[in-house]
Amino acid sequence: MPSTPYVSAAAFRAHPTYLDLDSLRPDNPDPAAQDAVLTNLLLQASAWADNECDQPLGAHLNTQLTRARTDRSGMIRIHADHGPVSTVTGFGFGWSPTSITSLASPQAWVEDGTNMVVGLGGASGAWTGSLQLGFGTAPGMETFARITYVAGHVATQLTAASTAGATTLQVADPTGIEPGGQYRIWEPGAEETVTVSPLWQPPTPTTIPAATTVTLTSPTVVDHDAGHDFSGMPADVRLAVVSYTTALLLRPDTSAEDEFPDTAMASTTRGKDSRRTGVGLVDQARRILCSYRRVR
Repeated sequence: MPSTPYVSAAAFRAHPTYLDLDSLRPDNPDPAAQDAVLTNLLLQASAWADNECDQPLGAHLNTQLTRARTDRSGMIRIHADHGPVSTVTGFGFGWSPTSITSLASPQAWVEDGTNMVVGLGGASGAWTGSLQLGFGTAPGMETFARITYVAGHVATQLTAASTAGATTLQVADPTGIEPGGQYRIWEPGAEETVTVSPLWQPPTPTTIPAATTVTLTSPTVVDHDAGHDFSGMPADVRLAVVSYTTALLLRPDTSAEDEFPDTAMASTTRGKDSRRTGVGLVDQARRILCSYRRVR
């Protein structure tokens, strides 16, 4: 399950769902309590989108264990379990699972975001133009391989406010952010697209990321508050998350009304909404996510 929803509560509220979102917790009128419930629903919808696609859609670090064969050029080709792949951060190979040699700086080529080609030339010594392969890596021989890479789309949030003209932004998770990459700040009324400086050095990806300052190529146009989306997630995926969350909020109050499961939400959430079912929105979300499903 993602730790941050792919769509923030503020961005969802700005979407024209025409739902009453101020009564999600009838026992607590505090806006923060309402947003907490909405954030939980958005997390559930984000996890649902991951499950529909059979892979995490948000940027993450993945380690894949597989077996592959070395070709005549000293290359190993591996199809990524998760995609799209942006960076290969580590690679190891060996003649058995207990004898893995790690390459300090793997030379990897990523094709179409899913196929990774790693060169083993020079793995056992200095590269001189001819193959220098260790035991178990002769052309055509099966090799045990361990490859670590960053896959998915950037989906994080700002952790600090900034004023117009800022040349840096602080984000909760830098995973997947690339020098020169363009990302969208989805802050209602203050949306803008920013470009990361080509000179910015991203931190080493980790499974426990820390807040990081990102340098921009040009100053921001408007002020930004903390907690808003800093995202490279495709807009239609965000729409799928919004649609499914709306469907959750539209679930009928009793199972007799519709085949969509009932809910404990307060009835005032739906009010007098004429839409008695969210099934159509679920179908729409599934259609959107079809093109992002994992290809084995």
